[in-house]
Amino acid sequence: MEHSQLIELIRTLQPQEKEQILQFAALSFVNNGKLKAQVVPLIEICLNHPWDAPHQELSSKEVFATLFPGQAFVEGKLEKVRVEAHKVVRTFLTVQHYLRAENEFDQIFDLSEVVRARGLDTRYQHLLSKLQKMQAESTWKNEDYFRRHFLLEYAIHNEESRHNRLKGDLNVPAVIQTLEHYVHLHRLALLNRFLLQQKVAKLDVPDTIKTFLEENNVPARHLEASANLRVNFLIFTLLRKDRLEPSDVRSLFELLLLTEKDIDPDSLRGFYTYLRNLCVLIFSADAQNEEINFTLHELYKDNLKRGYLHYNGRLHSGTYLAVCNNAVWVKNFDWALDFIEKHKQELIDENETQDFYRLNMANYSFGVAQFSECLDYIPDTSTSVVYLLQGKRLELKALYELRSDRFSYRLDNFKMFLARTSTKLLSDAQKQNHVDFANLLSQIANSLPGDPKRSELLLKRIQEKKQSAEWRWLLEKAKDLKSA
Repeated sequence: MEHSQLIELIRTLQPQEKEQILQFAALSFVNNGKLKAQVVPLIEICLNHPWDAPHQELSSKEVFATLFPGQAFVEGKLEKVRVEAHKVVRTFLTVQHYLRAENEFDQIFDLSEVVRARGLDTRYQHLLSKLQKMQAESTWKNEDYFRRHFLLEYAIHNEESRHNRLKGDLNVPAVIQTLEHYVHLHRLALLNRFLLQQKVAKLDVPDTIKTFLEENNVPARHLEASANLRVNFLIFTLLRKDRLEPSDVRSLFELLLLTEKDIDPDSLRGFYTYLRNLCVLIFSADAQNEEINFTLHELYKDNLKRGYLHYNGRLHSGTYLAVCNNAVWVKNFDWALDFIEKHKQELIDENETQDFYRLNMANYSFGVAQFSECLDYIPDTSTSVVYLLQGKRLELKALYELRSDRFSYRLDNFKMFLARTSTKLLSDAQKQNHVDFANLLSQIANSLPGDPKRSELLLKRIQEKKQSAEWRWLLEKAKDLKSA
């Protein structure tokens, strides 16, 4: 029972939903299967079971005995009740989602289609007018606005075609205009996600995507009509560049400040995410650009206060790591520790061993030179390649700082990892950055302290590998060889 789709959904229900689901399941037009009498009792059993309590299994035979007293156990019969109960819960959640206040336009639009199909033309015209008024009063002209606008204009086109009096344009120009705008906006948003992913991961680029990237020109009339489209187009233009500059961050930031009042909160959250990512990409390409990291830190603090780092009150593990990394880099250690502790219960996909929290504590511990504590915090592994690589780098750095006997062994293991498995996980640039890190660290470790000439040679080599992972730390270790 524990691993069924029914249980999977029921375990997500909130207290109020648990009360509502039983009332919903009692409706005959919803619960109308052959085993409908057993559906509500099964849902009640599932709702009342202590799923998080250890050693409290829900036995199929016990459930069957409750639903069918005095009958011999038949697994297939219980499975049929589970299927019907799952259908009821699934329908409840779907209806609940559909009836949200933000779906009012779609609800009225669907109702208009119902009354049109029933021949209620006057009522249909009234509903179309109501939808037009809703669109005219819309605050934000985002992707959803233009989706709704296209649906409305197309419905008007269909209605005029149905009563074609052989005059007028049948609303075709308006349909094409709204469709074109929606396509441009939606396609740009998707292309921007692809371009950003391409910056950090190894991707094959299909010919169709290459065509879109090369030919994606947006007419000025559309750019003027939507702030969302203007911002997306600027992001697209910046992400296509081979090398980003600090001026690119300023240009996007200035456009956001100029258009914030015309952009909905969810879109604005996404645009600030791109702004932060531009800072990260600039620093990744040029580790000497220190100022961009301080700019990023201020952005993180600002966006945290404005709620742009959270989604439904939850924090993505990648964001958690990025904010901590940045705060440690700018040496704002008190703020970093406060952030780590304050938000550790808000992480999406955190596991029982709190691996995300532990790695961030390892990063903080290294920053304040608590190298043994750093090693104690590092998780053994991670399903995230970003966390996995950071853990491996932190381990090598801490072992080096402690002059541990395990350092050479772990460095060889890391080189083997890069040689054998990383091509499946990393872009060519990421792989090369980590290969450079491993090679340069090996050269530093094999150098005798107090050798100025060797130090200068290594400094020159590191300067030539500015895209290496942990570039600044490597530079510091090479300098230390002079005076050691």
